[in-house]
Formats: sequence, structure tokens, C-alpha cells
Amino acid sequence: MFKTIVVPTDGSEHAKKAVELAADLSEKYGTQLLVLHVLLRQTSASDLRELCTGLNASDSLITKIDELEDALQDTAFVDYGGLAPIILSDEVLTEVGDLILIDAKTTAETQGAADVSVVVADGDAADCILAIAEQDEADLIVMGSRGLGKFADLLMGSVSHKVSHLSKCSCVTVK
Repeated sequence: MFKTIVVPTDGSEHAKKAVELAADLSEKYGTQLLVLHVLLRQTSASDLRELCTGLNASDSLITKIDELEDALQDTAFVDYGGLAPIILSDEVLTEVGDLILIDAKTTAETQGAADVSVVVADGDAADCILAIAEQDEADLIVMGSRGLGKFADLLMGSVSHKVSHLSKCSCVTVK
């Protein structure tokens, strides 16, 4: 029935549940499972710090996040009266993404998925998910209904909503 399942993850609780379901389906149907992470460019440093703590990140990564946040906040207050967004470096975002993917791959393999691969993308999350699913000829996308961060509830799952409406394959949204 399925040959390839794509499961995007941002490390959120909903995404973790999606990884578990996708792994279960992958094990049951003997499919390839592609775990996708899109760099968390729109995520606050405090949310990343909390995520990293939950993933047992190294102290050096958490220190990098703290230092970048402090430096950028100082610049924002001086240059923009405190209104500038805090942008984390590609290095930090990639390191966080690697932690998320290691955790997701371990979870998937523990759930019984035998053919698990991981990929990192950068750009609009929904567009990246759709592009990877099409490129890899996915039969199914399994994703969390909401993402990481304090504003996730306000967006009402805008990424999952966009993906489910524009995808050429079936989608399962996990709560």
C-alpha cells in the first residue's frame, strides 16, 4: 500500500507523536521512512533552548543560543528600539536540527522502522515538506497538527493545513 512515508519533525510533542505513528506504519508496511527537518528560522531562542534541554543538548550548544540571543537583543535594543527579531545562526539551527533528527531516527528505529533516512531542508516549512514528498514520490505524509513554540496555537496548524490541502499524496495529521 505504501512505499515511502515522509514525516516532518520540529521536535514538538505533536511531531514526536507523528514520528511514532509513521514508524509504526513503516514497520507494518515495510516502507521507507523519510524523516524531514526544516530549519527552525522562525522559532525563538527561548523555545530552542527549551527544546535543546529536552533533547539533552550539550552545554556548549545551549551557551551558543544564550550568547547569540544576548548579543542580538543588545543590538536590537540599540538599533531598533527592541523591535528587531532575533535571528540565530545557521550553525546553531543546523546543530539543533541534527539533535532533532537523531532523536526522531532513534524513536523510529525503536518503533520498528527498518529503512529510516533523514534530511534537513531550509525555507518555508510547508513548501519544503511538499517538495520533498513530491521529489521522493511519497505515498503518505504523517505530521503533527501543531508545531513548536508559544505561537503555535495561534497559527492553528497553518503548516499542516497547507500541506494537507496542497499535497498530491495522502496526509495524516496527528494531535
